[in-house]
Amino acid sequence: MRNFETNKDLRKQINLYFDKALANEEETFLIEHIKSNPRAEDMFNKEKTFRDYIKTNFKRSNVSSNLIEAIKNKINILR
Repeated sequence: MRNFETNKDLRKQINLYFDKALANEEETFLIEHIKSNPRAEDMFNKEKTFRDYIKTNFKRSNVSSNLIEAIKNKINILR
């Protein structure tokens, strides 16, 4: 996506960036856009701050192997 017509488009690209789901060319384009656009830089920094907060303040619960197997079995039944 090379065009950020709306905040929604920009936010989507920023989320893809943090999810490591952008191709190299798209990532480069986004970073250049962020560097040249204060609004984009602000959105990027807010998302980074939010994600850093989540990583720092919340821990994933351990899931038992029994629960994983039960979920897999349910999925197989639904297929």
